[in-house]
Amino acid sequence: MRLLPCAAVAACWVCPVRAEVALPSIFSDHMVLQAEVPAVVFGTAAADEAVTIEIAGQKKMAAANKDGKWSIKLDPLKAGGPHELKVSGKNAIVVKDVLVGEVWLASGQSNMKYPLSRSTDAAKEIAAADHPQVRYLTVGGKWAVCSPKTAGGFAGPAYFFAVDLHQQRKVPVGIVENSVNGAVAQQFISPKALETDPELATLLKQHDQPIGDIWKSSFAPIVPYTIRGALWCQGEGNRDFPVTYRRLMTDLIADWRAAWGQGDFPFVIVQLSGYGERKPEMWEGKDCAIREAQLKVAQAVPKTALVVTIDLGLVKDVHYPDKKPVGQRMVRAAQALAYGEKVEASGPIFEKATFEDGKALVSFTHLGGGLTAKGDKLTGFLLCGADKKWHRAEAVIEGEKVVVTSAKLAKPMAVRYAWERNPECNLFNKEGLPASPFRSDDYMNYFTRDGDK
Repeated sequence: MRLLPCAAVAACWVCPVRAEVALPSIFSDHMVLQAEVPAVVFGTAAADEAVTIEIAGQKKMAAANKDGKWSIKLDPLKAGGPHELKVSGKNAIVVKDVLVGEVWLASGQSNMKYPLSRSTDAAKEIAAADHPQVRYLTVGGKWAVCSPKTAGGFAGPAYFFAVDLHQQRKVPVGIVENSVNGAVAQQFISPKALETDPELATLLKQHDQPIGDIWKSSFAPIVPYTIRGALWCQGEGNRDFPVTYRRLMTDLIADWRAAWGQGDFPFVIVQLSGYGERKPEMWEGKDCAIREAQLKVAQAVPKTALVVTIDLGLVKDVHYPDKKPVGQRMVRAAQALAYGEKVEASGPIFEKATFEDGKALVSFTHLGGGLTAKGDKLTGFLLCGADKKWHRAEAVIEGEKVVVTSAKLAKPMAVRYAWERNPECNLFNKEGLPASPFRSDDYMNYFTRDGDK
């Protein structure tokens, strides 16, 4: 029996037992294996069949279980290559041009999927995309070597992340991408995860959206392929249910980490950008609450980071084309989370606000080299008093704080920043990283549908 040249190949890890040794399509020519950890090689064979794998001087053996599945952990490999991966049992498979380096999963919805060919300065970027040590795989397909001929179809944020990481660390980089346009987060979680959180399962069923189908189609073929971490760019599809989203993302991260069995691998969340027409009156929109949920998850879940993109959005298109800063900011997060480098990985994050003498004094973490405004004056701050009516406010940077005032308020009670669907805002640290939107209050007036609690 020969391997089937169809979608069944991508799902062979969960297919019925076969008589021959077989590999999922993620183990194919030009692949990248994760360096410096015991990378896992897995596949199928006849029940109890002895399987041998060889690579870079290593030779390992295992037997398939009664369901025909087998997996073997390699001794940690140093970055480099190319190597050949030989897998043999009753038959033999040779995977060529195997590199060892850094492997990251890129997932989410359309702003992750957004191709390099449509990104800002696409022609220039594609012409310069001669990076043979950067490799890219869309789940269900085959590994591609990065070149001007192939790079246009790569997901823009993941491409810029991979190239920047490769240039920073001087090692091969592999991207495994399984983002889906228009997807909701609950499509990426396993049914097993919801068995352990029945209340979340009940809430998700009320939302009348699919659950777990992307997990079944796009994760089953690749788990437990060894990765360094995950990049997540999603949220637009869940904006109606921000509180549920916070709980869902917490469970999703735990679910992925449990499935891979690698401990708390780094998880980088890209926060929603701005989108929509700007209005004179304050208009929160549902996006504000999703951004807050993403921030809270990053603050609460270990080894998780937030990449802020509030400065990159467009008025008329939710798909902002400027993906290069997204990739570069994700690399900064990875440098801190995954590689222990002492770099500032975040823009300013709200710490606390105190109110005195008609002013709000706002403190931040992740100051980096200091606070700065991009533009003539600081914008994006709102104040309210006891009546909870919001007013646009004046703000200035004083040392490590932002001082916020309004001529309409003698006694401000709460402060917000960038708390609109597409705010005009420009607070950064001197590393060029934007501040996350925030609010000091807990007024829950942005929930627009029942069922989110």
